Amino acid sequence: MSLQRPGPLRPAYPDAFFVGGIRFVGPTGQLVVTEIHDKGELVLPTGSLIAGDPTGLLFPQDFAAFTQTVPPGRYPLRLSVVRFSDDPDHVRVCAAVLVVHDAPTVHWEQALLPEQDLSELGDEEFFGFGVDGAMGCLFDASLLNHFATVLGSGEGGTAWIDLLCGSGPEPLVAGTRTVTLTGPAGEPALTACESGFGDGAYPVWFGRDDDGRITAVVVDFLVLNESEPLDPLGP
Repeated sequence: MSLQRPGPLRPAYPDAFFVGGIRFVGPTGQLVVTEIHDKGELVLPTGSLIAGDPTGLLFPQDFAAFTQTVPPGRYPLRLSVVRFSDDPDHVRVCAAVLVVHDAPTVHWEQALLPEQDLSELGDEEFFGFGVDGAMGCLFDASLLNHFATVLGSGEGGTAWIDLLCGSGPEPLVAGTRTVTLTGPAGEPALTACESGFGDGAYPVWFGRDDDGRITAVVVDFLVLNESEPLDPLGP
């Protein structure tokens, strides 16, 4: 059973965003173990953030920035994944984690768009972004039109297929494999990762420390929400 609490959805097991080696039992009894994979850095010119399915960036009007922001800068990006013990080649991405400030996270809040109001949500509900291309990403809002142009270029506007999917027998974005696209100056600015078990709707969390500073931004693919931990977790 998943951890159920009154009010809008909160991260089920936030330790799994940051710590490898935690064992969980899934809803059908399968054993999985968390791993953390470094994925370089993202450069955020303004600190205004957008999360979404990169295969949809050909339609930039469908994307909007969150009301929460981070200071402009260059931040480490990590993937939290689980590996299935009975099938070590089976890996699912739990979350993409942007590390903003090196301090303990004591509070998590849902990322919100300007028109969204948490008071409208019922128990375990969330505002999230839709995925129908089995990928998610996070990037600076100032680069929205840049990526729309890059991914929509080529004959018939199909550059996104070559850049995000490739033409080989193995997908470019799957498990721990990601694709990083650059900004106008060649800086790493968008990393596409696989979205958990595929298509759906997924929340984004802003973590804060005791002083209210943002410590992390997490794109949560809800992989562990129906699982139970076998190892001790933090409070």
